[in-house]
Amino acid sequence: MRKQILQQPVVVQHNVRELRMAAGLSQEIAAERFDLSQRVWQTKEASKNPALLSQGEYELLMLLAGEHPYYQLVPKSKK
Repeated sequence: MRKQILQQPVVVQHNVRELRMAAGLSQEIAAERFDLSQRVWQTKEASKNPALLSQGEYELLMLLAGEHPYYQLVPKSKK
């Protein structure tokens, strides 16, 4: 059995808009990617009383933006 190194969880923050933009996603595309309505996505980016993304949503957005502290996306090699 291979030992797995467990990383500390990434703290979910309020920088959703910045991460979305770094990932090159519009609000509409981000909402579709996360299976949310555009209005719900907008509440996640709201400057006052934002609704936080879940842990998994936040880490996926960080991966898409190239900002995850432990992992990075790499292109799948062609077979």
